[in-house]
Amino acid sequence: MQSPDLFPHSPLPGGETGRAAHACMAALAPASGLPLVHASPRRALGAMAGSLKQGGAVVARMRKVGAEAPPLSNGDAWEVGASAGAWTVRYRHGVTQAEKPLLYLCSPASLPALRAVLAESGERGIVCNDAETQASHWPKGVPPALPAWLAAQHNCMPFDPATGEEVRAILRSALATLYLEQQPGYYYLATHDEDEDAVAAPLSAADAAAASLGMYRVSPPGPAQGRVRLCGAGKMLAVVAGAARLLKEDWDIATQVWSCPSYTRLARDAQAAEQWNLLHPRATPRLAHVRRCLDDSAAPVIAVTGYGQHIAGQIGGCVRGRFIAVGADTRMETSAPWLAVTALKALADDGALPVQFVDYALRRYALL
Repeated sequence: MQSPDLFPHSPLPGGETGRAAHACMAALAPASGLPLVHASPRRALGAMAGSLKQGGAVVARMRKVGAEAPPLSNGDAWEVGASAGAWTVRYRHGVTQAEKPLLYLCSPASLPALRAVLAESGERGIVCNDAETQASHWPKGVPPALPAWLAAQHNCMPFDPATGEEVRAILRSALATLYLEQQPGYYYLATHDEDEDAVAAPLSAADAAAASLGMYRVSPPGPAQGRVRLCGAGKMLAVVAGAARLLKEDWDIATQVWSCPSYTRLARDAQAAEQWNLLHPRATPRLAHVRRCLDDSAAPVIAVTGYGQHIAGQIGGCVRGRFIAVGADTRMETSAPWLAVTALKALADDGALPVQFVDYALRRYALL
């Protein structure tokens, strides 16, 4: 991640920044007692942001930008007012004050609106966008140019979390990266608000770490390897899980289901590993996270996103088996029956089952 050189001569933040980051991480820890009553990313994020202001001690700088959505309930943290300036590095007689973690709760539904928020923040901190919860003719509440632009910004780490627990893991990773490791740039989280009555199951420490790297396995390990790997991001994870159920119940085909909150992070990590291996030919090769997850077999991989197909397609070069990217701009619907048919077709193309299965499935799900 790289950011514009806004303060080329300023020293890095000191110990106060680290203490503030540790305080934020402690407040967001699974063992902190913070209940995630709701599983949706937006509602869970509201609860987490509120926990950072409890007791009157603001350990993170929070700012609500472009408030358009009504409050979910009394005390919804998405309705917090501006509690600090957008850029928290200030100068006093040549001495830089410590930076505090910066959390933006915003609703920019267009690329110009998002760029205005980023200009205000100095492209620093954690930007959380709930535009997906607003009425829009776009599948994800924002035009396709916005996620494409984010994926091209190397000082941005974009995520599309599926659950509140994924949000927790990503926030803690972002705090460590930005304010403990003092890396430049910003994180971006798209947040949706479905499954509001479900309870967010906690992630294991290993799954939380893997989620912050871009993907982790949702389906439990089975006695046999999955014949198809299904990957989903954000709201598409539930659709992918539905397709896995259809494949098992209707066709007795085992699958692996993976949550991929950041295809972009996976692709960048793979590129970095490839470059490192090229420059260090005698060293033990580095293995990208996506390869650690998916290289155990050559079974087909279907990666699904609610954004444009190219967002999921970023990891295509990292997959050993047949790869299919599905997005909101593909001709077929991003529905569980269509994904099940896509999986059957991939298996038929690999010679793993008769092509008649695809014909049967199209008729069974009334897709013709």
